[in-house]
Amino acid sequence: MIETVINPLKKLGILVLISLGAPLAAQDTVTAMSETDLRALVPIPADATLKLSECEMKSYPTCTYVWGYPDEDDAMRIELGGSPSGDKLMTIFAQARNIQEFDRVLSSYRDAVPVEGLGVTAVWSDMRKQLSLITEDSLVIHVNVDIWMLEDPRTTAEQVAAFLLTVQ
Repeated sequence: MIETVINPLKKLGILVLISLGAPLAAQDTVTAMSETDLRALVPIPADATLKLSECEMKSYPTCTYVWGYPDEDDAMRIELGGSPSGDKLMTIFAQARNIQEFDRVLSSYRDAVPVEGLGVTAVWSDMRKQLSLITEDSLVIHVNVDIWMLEDPRTTAEQVAAFLLTVQ
């Protein structure tokens, strides 16, 4: 009788640890880019200001970078929990257990195009303006590019991803 209660509890405990451990493992790998690195990788006008550079735990460890020209409403946006106005780059990190988990995520990408030379597998989505990849150790990295009037967001995302792979 006790065995029938303890075994399911053990399994539940393991599942909880795994589900909590995945974001924690990814958290250990998050690296915020310096403003110098960001400016070298992303087309930011020399006279634009880096308005936001933060890494925080959302659903997964996420780094957000926003830049642009001064806007009198930025302080209010930040106070209300938003981001300042401007161009944005986000990097999201998640720890998968295996490649199949990554494949399941990618199944929601209707326009995924393979990207060579980044991680084990990488894809670009024009609709999402996002590059997604998985590394040998199952770290998933998403690079989302939201830059107004940028002709080639894919190249920018690839450059950022390549940089992140060298510092991880």
